[in-house]
Amino acid sequence: MKLETRRKLWGLFFVGPNMILFAAFVLVPVAGAVVLAFKDYQVGRGLWGSPWVGLENFRDLLFHPVFATDFYVALQNTALITLVLVPVNIGIALGIAAMIFPLGPRAQGFFKGAFYLPGIVSAVIIAIVWQWMFTEHNGLINLALRALGHPGVPWFSERWSAVAAIILSSIPYAPGAGIILYLAALGRVPQELIEAADIDGANAWQRWRAVILPLLKPTTLYLVVISTIESFKIFTPIYVMTRGRPANQSTSIVFEIYQNAFDASEFGLASAEALVLFAIVMAFAVVQFGYLRSDEEY
Repeated sequence: MKLETRRKLWGLFFVGPNMILFAAFVLVPVAGAVVLAFKDYQVGRGLWGSPWVGLENFRDLLFHPVFATDFYVALQNTALITLVLVPVNIGIALGIAAMIFPLGPRAQGFFKGAFYLPGIVSAVIIAIVWQWMFTEHNGLINLALRALGHPGVPWFSERWSAVAAIILSSIPYAPGAGIILYLAALGRVPQELIEAADIDGANAWQRWRAVILPLLKPTTLYLVVISTIESFKIFTPIYVMTRGRPANQSTSIVFEIYQNAFDASEFGLASAEALVLFAIVMAFAVVQFGYLRSDEEY
């Protein structure tokens, strides 16, 4: 057997198990979800025995008096959460990275670990802690507000208060990876460009705006796309903290998919909703790539 052939076989040998797992737990479920979106799934008849209904699940999702109302509420909440979390988290990550970057290696290592640590802690545990803090009667936040003379906020009794609680609980959890990526990107910015701008009389803000930020565009693009996807996928804080309270008004699209599939057994509707979510996220990613893509290399 030729050496090149043996290398290819060994490559397949090492890649094969991962490809099998990927196919079993990603490709097959995704294909099944696509098929389900066009069927009225019946547990007793299985996936292939359930009748085809064409676009009926999509019509129910967009126009049914009950399903459509819940979907549009979830879509509004998810859009608001994304519009707030993405710029806030990226801004926090960039700001903290800019403050850490001038420090020495040991100090940088300490702060990297300190800010990244919340990202590896279970999201459920963090959500439970925030739920205790947001408890309306004896939660830490309302106790602090009452000590300052404020009557407190009904966090889980009003729609927008519940959505605000979800957003506030998600902000400290996300920036850790962005801080590390921005620190790595700042370390690759050529110092001669900054020195040239300094010689030309640029102040600190002008150096950041005209030199550093354009060179950080590839990192920013990656973080914007990933943060947008993660924000559209938000589920754990809602599942743990609000469960859709009040009256299913604080749901997200993913939580709505979960409810339709596992609470209402509307698997076809849930699959249609998942495909709509995929289309929305894909559209956002295309726009973001078009706007933030940069040809700068350094």
